[in-house]
Amino acid sequence: MPNWTRRDLLRTGLGIAAATVLPPPLANALERTAPAAEPPPPLELLPAAASPRQRLLLDADWKFHLGDADDPAHDFGFGSNDAFAKVGGDLFPGMSRRKFDDADWRSVTLPHDWAVELPFVDETRLLGHGYKPLGREHPATSIGWYRRTFDLSADDANRRISLEFDGVYRNAMVTLNGHYLGRNLSGYAPFAFDVSTVANFGAPNVLVVRVDATENEGWFYEGAGIYRHVWLVKTHPMHVPQWGVFVRSEVPARNGKAANAALIIATEIANDSAASAECRVISEIRDPSGHVVANAHSASTSVEPGAQASVEQRATVAAPALWSLEAPRLYTLVTSIISNSGALLDRCESPFGIRDIRFDPNEGFFLN
Repeated sequence: MPNWTRRDLLRTGLGIAAATVLPPPLANALERTAPAAEPPPPLELLPAAASPRQRLLLDADWKFHLGDADDPAHDFGFGSNDAFAKVGGDLFPGMSRRKFDDADWRSVTLPHDWAVELPFVDETRLLGHGYKPLGREHPATSIGWYRRTFDLSADDANRRISLEFDGVYRNAMVTLNGHYLGRNLSGYAPFAFDVSTVANFGAPNVLVVRVDATENEGWFYEGAGIYRHVWLVKTHPMHVPQWGVFVRSEVPARNGKAANAALIIATEIANDSAASAECRVISEIRDPSGHVVANAHSASTSVEPGAQASVEQRATVAAPALWSLEAPRLYTLVTSIISNSGALLDRCESPFGIRDIRFDPNEGFFLN
């Protein structure tokens, strides 16, 4: 099999079409009639064998338009209404409505950077940012709007639905179906929102993101826009939350050869249902070749509704293949959440390396 990247894989037929995306909306806030459009491609599924968890790539079929940091009239009326006054208010005037006319918006595929498309401006202040017109002095090119529609089936109403953003530069404000989800200021920190209570099941959903690249965080070219992947994640109410698994290793290493490695595994379990529930955690460790080399089983754990519980496990890997710069070998931790009746509730994978590091005040840093 060729050495494909994850993105290459997702663009092939190996990605499973898991949901249907509706055509772009047909009318704007003023109820104008927009021309019909071809339906966008379906969502793409990152394969995860035997897992009830689904992680759908939302990179395709976005609409994009520049706004204006100084003029509401050229920023789709943003800031000129009282949309924060009630839940589900139209925070982004018109754009959260299914019939909004985005026919004059540009179709883009993520990752997207609108700064790279801007003309060069000969200003000394912009030297470290590629001479691109971003900042308070350039309000007409420092705001970007993104819009996307997608479907959720009626069966998804019993699942937890989250939106994960791997990176937006910067100051991203997000709504779904007119509901304000939240804001993320950093251009480099990923973020996520649980949208289970505001999503439409068996009907279209409208996702809108306003990105403000007026301020900078570095002294180098940083770009502007949704420059990394966006994911739609579906899980059982009893599941591992985002970044809910952490594994560390303790291994005595001498001359590049390791004795048995002791693994300490911490797993968080979220119960987003309305009743307490019990489950067990099974952790399976696979070596770089995919062979199972260790496992750990927890006792039954009770998790209260709306709460999280943490489970710690230990496992031993005999004569592990150590991670190094020359040979960055990775193990995989497969985490399964099992109900007391034996049903698989959630499953996720976490890559990690086993290595030994130490610092010596006289000789410096040692790896393995």
